[in-house]
This record gives sequence, C-alpha cells and structure tokens, in this order.
Amino acid sequence: MSQFTHSIKVPTQYKATAKILKAAIEKQKSIKSLIFEEKHARVRSLQAVLKHYSDNRGAVDNAIEETGLLKDNPNLDSALAKVLVTELIFGRGELNGESRPVQTVRLYKERLQQAISGAEYQKKEPNPRYVRINTNLLSIADALDYLYGEEWRRKQLAADATYADFLVAIRTLEEDEFLMDIHVEGVLIFHSKWSHYWASHDYVRSKKFILQNKATCLAAELLAPPVGSTVLDMCAAPGMKTLHLCNVMQNQGRIYAVEQSKERYKALCDITNEAGCQIVTPILGDALTMDSTKCPDVEYVLVDPSCSGNGMQSRISVCDEQKDDKRLYKLAGLQIKILSHAMSAFPNVKRIVYCTCSLWKEENEQVVQRCLQLNPSFKLLSCKKALRNKWQNVGDKEYVKIGKNCLYCLPDHDLTDGIFLAMFEKRQENDCE
Repeated sequence: MSQFTHSIKVPTQYKATAKILKAAIEKQKSIKSLIFEEKHARVRSLQAVLKHYSDNRGAVDNAIEETGLLKDNPNLDSALAKVLVTELIFGRGELNGESRPVQTVRLYKERLQQAISGAEYQKKEPNPRYVRINTNLLSIADALDYLYGEEWRRKQLAADATYADFLVAIRTLEEDEFLMDIHVEGVLIFHSKWSHYWASHDYVRSKKFILQNKATCLAAELLAPPVGSTVLDMCAAPGMKTLHLCNVMQNQGRIYAVEQSKERYKALCDITNEAGCQIVTPILGDALTMDSTKCPDVEYVLVDPSCSGNGMQSRISVCDEQKDDKRLYKLAGLQIKILSHAMSAFPNVKRIVYCTCSLWKEENEQVVQRCLQLNPSFKLLSCKKALRNKWQNVGDKEYVKIGKNCLYCLPDHDLTDGIFLAMFEKRQENDCE
C-alpha cells in the first residue's frame, strides 16, 4: 500500500456523514436529528447517501464482509467504509479526492459490485412521486396545461374504476405519464424515477408544486373545513398540512397554526409565507395551553402530534428498529393529552381529525379508544365512507366500533407512507349512539 499518500485528508463531507452514521448505529440516535445538528454545510446534500445505505444496508454490509474490505484494512473506519461503498455502488458511482480510504475503496470497486450482484437480497421498490398543486399560487387547470406543454401524458381511469384498479394504474405508470389522485384534489402521481427531478424543479422551489406524500394529504381531505371556517392545527410544523388546509379552504377563513419548537416554528412561518397563505396565524407555543380565548371560534381541529414515525418511508434507518414499549407509552400519554384537550377546550368544535405516521396500535386505536372514554360527547366517523368506500385498510377489528372506522395507509399496499387517521364529530344533543 506504499502508493498511498497519507497526508491527503478524507473529504469533509464523507467524514461528516460517517460521523452521523456512526452515532446513529452506536447510540441509536435519529439520523434526522443528527443531520439537523450537523454544522457542516454540505452534509445535508449527502442525506441521499444515508438514505441509499438505509435502503441497501444488507447488501452493503454483506459486500464489505464478503470482499474482506475491513479485514484487509484494519485502520479503515467501519462507518466511513459504509459511506464510501454506498456512494460508489448505489450513489454517484464515483468518489472525490485521493485520500487513502477513498483509494482503498476504489480498488475494491469491482469486487464489491460482484458481491452485490451475486447476492440475493430484496431491494425495496420505491413508491411513486406525489406532487400536490398549491392552488394558492397555481390553478389545477394551469398546472395541467403546464404538464401537457412539457409533454407529460395524463393516464386516464375508467369512470367505474375501483381502488384496486387505481393501484394497478399507479404500478403500471409509464415514465412519461402521470395520474390524478382519486381521493385528494390536486394530487399528481408520477413514476418513482422522477423523484429527484421534482425535488429540484422550479415549480417546487417557487411553492407552486408541493412535495407531499398522498397519505398525509388525507388529513385535510377528511377534516374538510368549509370555505370561511376557523381551523386549529395543533402541531403544525413544518406546515405541509397547514398549507393543504389553506388550499381546501380556498385561502378564506382562519387557520391557527401552533408549534412549540422555535426552529420548526420558523420553518412553518417560512413555508406558509412563501406558499401564499393569507389566512394562517402562526403561534409559537404549547398546544396544551391553547384554548378558546387564544384561538377563538375554532370549529375544526387537526391533531398531528409527535409519534414514533415508523410509517415514514423517507425515514432513514441504519439498524434494525425494535419496538420500544417505554417510548410508545410516553408518546401515547402525550397524544391522549393533546387529542383530549382538542375535544374539551374549544366549545364550538364540530370535527377533529387525529393523524400519526405510526403503525403501532399504542399510538393509534388505543389513543382513540381512551379519548372517546374521556370525552363521550364525541363519536367516531367512518374514514372509509368519507373516501366513498374506495379504500381497503382499516383499523384492528379487536377495537369494537373503533377499528372499522379508522383508516391505515400501508406502504406496500397503498404505495404511500404508513399513516393512521381517525375522524371525530361532536355529538348533537339528541345523539345517544
């Protein structure tokens, strides 16, 4: 190995990314929070490398083991090796610089590729790219005209198409086709190949198009606040659902958008301003301190509290996540407090939608069950019926009168993020059911 020049340093972006990966593996810390804390300017651009590693972790680890990369080079840091191999095989296909670790991994490129191509591992097929039209800034008609002008072809569904037909249409999208969603107005569906294309598109940068997974759009769809109504978004940042509510209300009425974190509050203010939201009142504060004096005349409430997030497909996981019962117990306690507060603190409330990006029943059906026990003046409505029965995955039938009325978006079936939704309505005086 005498041909290596030891004085050449490893590029900073690789070192910073390896540092994040190492902390995530050894300390079981969240990749997302570690990236947010990292001061190095370019590390966020290498979030893609961490996502590639997350998606192909088994293949990368097996290839490193099979080729003897770490065994032959004991001074090579394990986390750095994983970053470099991932970038070389699943990322850009090349490495920057001439440092010893970079040159070492380059020498193994052919062997690594052979190990990966010869291994039997299941690569997860990415879900489609969802793009929502921000009707504050662009009408649906103008958005379609733009797409046709760019030579996109709209894939049409038969008038009597079922939800199963719709899912088949998504799976068989040609690369130059797009679909209009059958549940949420203004949601466009593209082949997964175009994920990066839309991420850097001018219409996305200008907030005419919003990159929002279809599953999370169902929250505003189910809440369905009429034009001119008053809405409370209790845990609003980063603001995608707040913006969608604004679109549903045609930018008329009022939305109180509450966020406790200063950094996330700033992100909420930025996106609602840039996206042309004229009816949003951002509030920096604790949702549990909000009431009808601070947020008067509230009729519709969205409760989207902190959760385990295990349904998010963009989530970067670098180790096998185990169910953490202690953490779920704490999260569920907070979720019950917030949802129950929404039910009791606003006398004019008509409808509440509860939403998590979790697939654990402790955060979903069990929270719904407890809040209905604590607040008998509310009843559960059927999410499936609200979607014209064009849905299949509902809650657990073990939870009588609860499970069948709740809704799950399941990544492998519905081709979305994993999301849970429940819809509550305040009972009328003569409603004894």
